[in-house]
Amino acid sequence: MADPAILIAGAGPVGLTAALALRRAGHAVRVVDAKPAGATEAIDPRAIALSHGSRLILERLGLWQQIVATPIEHIHVSQQDGFGQTRIEAEDYHLPALGHVTRLGLLTNTLLRAAAEAGIAVTFDAELRSTAHADDHVAATIRSAGADHQHTAALLILAEGKPAGAVRRKDYSQTAIVTEAWSTTAHEGRAFERFTPEGPLALLPLDTGHSIVWCMRDEHAQNLLALDNEPFLARLNQATRFARRTWTQVAARAAFPLTLLQAPDGSHPREFALGNAAQTLHPVAGQGLNLGLRDAFELAEVLQRGLSLDALAQYRKQRARDRAATIALTDQYVSLFSNQLVPVRAVRGAGLALFNLVPPLRRAIARRMMFGVR
Repeated sequence: MADPAILIAGAGPVGLTAALALRRAGHAVRVVDAKPAGATEAIDPRAIALSHGSRLILERLGLWQQIVATPIEHIHVSQQDGFGQTRIEAEDYHLPALGHVTRLGLLTNTLLRAAAEAGIAVTFDAELRSTAHADDHVAATIRSAGADHQHTAALLILAEGKPAGAVRRKDYSQTAIVTEAWSTTAHEGRAFERFTPEGPLALLPLDTGHSIVWCMRDEHAQNLLALDNEPFLARLNQATRFARRTWTQVAARAAFPLTLLQAPDGSHPREFALGNAAQTLHPVAGQGLNLGLRDAFELAEVLQRGLSLDALAQYRKQRARDRAATIALTDQYVSLFSNQLVPVRAVRGAGLALFNLVPPLRRAIARRMMFGVR
């Protein structure tokens, strides 16, 4: 088989969305992934929040109707040990939902099926080992079936793993405990984001329960992970009294250390990093995946007229502002809401109250969360 015009390393949601969008734009695409064949057959239970903007992307690709997701119709933002809160309502924007929550494995498998139907070759157990660049192509060495194979492509997209040679690193000294829990109260499409001195705590509606993303200092996370279900639920009930939830059941828990990593701007004009390969963000406000989906879709939009260096440069320039602003915003949220100085707490509370009382400010924040910087 002849080498494709575009080679994508990574068969996660961002890599597959890029493949489907580029195929729709008329390009030949091949996807490789280092994960073992069959790894995607098991459903990854982790929940992800898709913004309304991401829903529009998936709708334009003809995929949304195949995705099982729970709508977020209301968002309540508050801070612990301080006044001020903000409520964001979907009806204020004449939208069916501000975003949706789904499971990562379900989304990935839906995209894999769509890729197969579109004739996109996806090869697992295929690791990108090295690259070499020329003016008009990228040469890639891929290890598969125990041997190295050479491939050339007009464009290489890195969409798996962490940023290589990160130009920016920041350790938040926080760990996110991720789980799913069920309460005696229906979620009614309501999401909560509570800022605490140790990190944000998010409750997201998911099916009949809630997805929990609980960020805290590393040592406290290890203690919580060691608890049995009953004492863990007791701690969760105590931490979420603001949401008026009584938790009765909890699923398995996983823990993820939280860091900020940002890849350099690109080693070659014909090589791009998207998603986690470009930036690994703190989960506050749920922006990481949504930024990656915007990058993937807009790349295909720019390249509809071909893979010229001018088009690739245009894309890089076009996406720079949204990417930089989203990275800065998530980092600033963590820093601002982790500061427990009394004057800072007062300013935070006043800001949350102001957002709630001034609709134009609230709309500006909501639009940033849904669509990025446009």
